[in-house]
Amino acid sequence: MPKLYPPTPLSLIILAGGRSSRMGQDKASLPWHGTTLLQDMIWRSQSIAFAEIIISANEQPDLSCLPPEILSRTHIAADRHPGWGPLGGMEAAFRASTCSYCLVLSVDLPFYDFSPVKQLLPELTQIPPVDLFLPMSESRPQPLAAVYRRGPTLKAVQATLTAEKRRVLSIVDALTVRILDDAGSPILYTNINTPSAYKDALAIDINRRRAVPVATISAGRSGSGKTALAVEVIAELTRRGCTVGYIKSTHHHACQETPSSDTARARRAGAAVSLLCSPDDIPAGQTKEQFLYQLSQQIDADLVLIESRSHGLFPILYIDGTEPSAVPEDKITARIGKRNCSAQYHTLTNQLDAICAYILYITKS
Repeated sequence: MPKLYPPTPLSLIILAGGRSSRMGQDKASLPWHGTTLLQDMIWRSQSIAFAEIIISANEQPDLSCLPPEILSRTHIAADRHPGWGPLGGMEAAFRASTCSYCLVLSVDLPFYDFSPVKQLLPELTQIPPVDLFLPMSESRPQPLAAVYRRGPTLKAVQATLTAEKRRVLSIVDALTVRILDDAGSPILYTNINTPSAYKDALAIDINRRRAVPVATISAGRSGSGKTALAVEVIAELTRRGCTVGYIKSTHHHACQETPSSDTARARRAGAAVSLLCSPDDIPAGQTKEQFLYQLSQQIDADLVLIESRSHGLFPILYIDGTEPSAVPEDKITARIGKRNCSAQYHTLTNQLDAICAYILYITKS
């Protein structure tokens, strides 16, 4: 059971009424942890006894997974200024709120754990009052994960909308601000505005739940450079201080390692463990993906890199070619070497530094 704090004069405002134009669908309803992004955020918020939860949305969102005790203090506030972005939603929510302070969150923050707010609770009654507790993450302000004093902020938002300004930070000059430099890990403020960012978030989430995080390098045919890239990645990540495990998935039977085999090359590049997974190794009743997962979780490493043409584990970095992909498209989070890629994928050049940075992002965040 999460630790519940005493009641505070604090509202939770969730901005869920945006157009989601870059995502191409309503972000609030994206699947997350067996429910939706919006409902999952509300469940996470239960570690704090918010007096009320106000959802800024122009249509009734799906709240079917929430129990009556949460629904009874949850309200919907529709924009009076549609099309004006977060400020329009904030104006409607601040008008609907009855609390002196409000935590304002964008709905697309899947890793926000409310820990920064727990630290602030004792300070919300300080004299003189602060109008805005503004977190900083990697030197960037986070106004859509901040605590606002309702009265002064509502006036500032209304004045900003009247002046036809759209940027949330435009209201800051009218408020007394306390900057929060120690506001938690950057992952708390990772948002998902595009389909590729959503896939990256799913990859981060599943790897946080694994004992050993995993990434797969795949391509549609042999000779496409999978092994060469895997060896380079292993060498570079090892140089950066990571302990890397390697699993080579093959369709060949009766394989034996030689000095020139892929597993030997990976070991020479620095792999702490280098394993071969062939059809002969798979126990009866298991799929190859299940056995690859089982192997990966038994390796003592910071992360495991799997090389496979058609049986890799999510997330998959796919080396593009002219042939159709041999893995399901929904498993691919990044495409390597393809320009003007669909917004469904993270596009990577062939530069080793960018590829390693992406692998660390989806495995170690």
